[in-house]
Amino acid sequence: MNAEDLRFFLAVREAGSIKGGARALKVDHSTVSRRIAALEEALQARLFERTPEGLVETDVARAIFSIAERIEILTGELE
Repeated sequence: MNAEDLRFFLAVREAGSIKGGARALKVDHSTVSRRIAALEEALQARLFERTPEGLVETDVARAIFSIAERIEILTGELE
């Protein structure tokens, strides 16, 4: 698992969409999609269900949210 992928997860969760996360991170939406897919593969679980109305968090996404936030804070402190 890549800690940087957690930053992408947090951005998508905050924005509620891949494109919104991409705008917040100032990267292409395909990059965000790829990073979310990599994190899902590493966790062997879906983080978001894709629906016509948009993304819906899964139970796994809700479960890892606070951990991902703490990792982002700690990574920032290390930098």
